[in-house]
Amino acid sequence: MMHPTPTSPAPTDAAPLRIGPNHGYAFNGDQVRLDAELLMQQSDALDGQAWALQLWTCDPSGDGSIPLRHKIAEAPISLATADARPWAVAFAQAFPPAGSEAHPLALALATGHEGHFEQIVDTVSFPRTEAFCQPRLTGSAGFSLDGQAVRVHVEGVENPRTADNLSGSLSLELWALASDGTAAEWPLCAIELGTLGGQCSLSALSFECPVTPAPPGTWQVALRLREWTAAGYVTRDQRDLPQPVCWNAPAPEVLPAPAGSGQKDKAEKGRSTAPRTAVNTATAAELATVKGLPKKVAAAILTHRPFLHLDDLLALKGMGARLLDKLRTQLTL
Repeated sequence: MMHPTPTSPAPTDAAPLRIGPNHGYAFNGDQVRLDAELLMQQSDALDGQAWALQLWTCDPSGDGSIPLRHKIAEAPISLATADARPWAVAFAQAFPPAGSEAHPLALALATGHEGHFEQIVDTVSFPRTEAFCQPRLTGSAGFSLDGQAVRVHVEGVENPRTADNLSGSLSLELWALASDGTAAEWPLCAIELGTLGGQCSLSALSFECPVTPAPPGTWQVALRLREWTAAGYVTRDQRDLPQPVCWNAPAPEVLPAPAGSGQKDKAEKGRSTAPRTAVNTATAAELATVKGLPKKVAAAILTHRPFLHLDDLLALKGMGARLLDKLRTQLTL
């Protein structure tokens, strides 16, 4: 999912709430703890407002502003207005940026409502950078297209975590990215690699699989290494490939998910021949015809697509494993 990339406001005494001098963060696997002493300057101005702590990568500047780049975590907090210096402690799912590069980090205080804390009130940066230990691509990578098939090759994949830290299920995925500067992207194919032990690696990988053509236009191509987590698939590394691809024909019919996208999907194919609703291309009206699909989940599908696996729907609020199992015979990619 794409996050906005705001620039934090310069600290101001007019803000009803500020981050105090004592603050920090601590990662524990895919979770992060956020701590902050808060300075309450106008307690009467807090009535009815919801607040959250956010952790971002950033680019500190010399003018007091902190351009924010990638939102790693967000956790709502509760405040006791009777306390002039409340202490907020919150836990959240962490979504580190792809790759192993070290990043400056910033803690932000934001207001809004659940899922939409977009008004940033105060931001502080940390003195040291943070590098994230996560599965990664190594060496060269590339692809070649041949009609409805694509061949993907990568020199290596490794898990640099400790020896007892088994990865989640890994997936090599080829994505088409819009070349016009927009955030549009389209899943082309996926290859399941399974889990990988800490300090272990795979080498000389080469696969051929069906491709789901992108809509007409010129697209850049990226190879992503993704890992299954409690929040669904998360991108751990990305390699932008140099050669663009152009699809000139009318938008083709979306093909079924590539082999290996899940045993449940394969089993469901044999159970029903009724038409299915394609979550990547269906209109709001078409999604409304899916029996048992809640309206809020249908709206989330329109916002967060495209999806590469039906299991990616589990990351949407309101879509649990039991509900998805009931809907599989009605849905396709």
